[in-house]
Amino acid sequence: MAAEAQLTPMMTQYRRIKSELPKDALLLFRLGDFYEMFFEDAQTGAQLLNLALTARNGVPMCGLPHHAANAYIGRLLKAGRKVAICDQLEDARPGKLVKREVTQILSPGTHFDERILVAERNNFLAAVYPGGRIFGLALVDLTTGDFMTTELENNSALLTELERLRPAEIIYPGEAGALRDLLRAVDAIPTLKTNPSSGLRPPSPRPGGERGALL
Repeated sequence: MAAEAQLTPMMTQYRRIKSELPKDALLLFRLGDFYEMFFEDAQTGAQLLNLALTARNGVPMCGLPHHAANAYIGRLLKAGRKVAICDQLEDARPGKLVKREVTQILSPGTHFDERILVAERNNFLAAVYPGGRIFGLALVDLTTGDFMTTELENNSALLTELERLRPAEIIYPGEAGALRDLLRAVDAIPTLKTNPSSGLRPPSPRPGGERGALL
């Protein structure tokens, strides 16, 4: 409590915005001509982007120039990280806290950066849901509008299909521990990233359809 009471108004604003984000998102916080990362985000960002890690009043910091932000964001997405961009919504004025809000949340499967997209391959966001002994699999490419669904009979069939399609990002129910462990077993595939999510529904039966073929 004492430490929280000593936070500056700007850092209090940062902590509030950070608390409203998904826990796995790196927050880029606009401060004038720079985006700054603080605390654990600064340590992670400095390592992934090969930037200097500094500190102020004991708080780790890592900054990147606003004019070059897109290149750095692209590198974070390539590393499989989710990025939240917090911008200033008004000009700075002496003695007044600048209003800031998150304007974008980007992830490997939900961005439109042409510099890290590959023309020969879809940039799929995949959703996997375990339903008894089968898996429901849905894929969407936001850059092309492609959408596909299928059901897989077992672990091996699921992994084979994911390796074939090589999605940029996978979401799955946070409580599905066995599925999480299964997906982690294939993390050696560079483009395969796993991010927990609890907003998925179980697969619905498809009468008369064959399982295992993308529709």
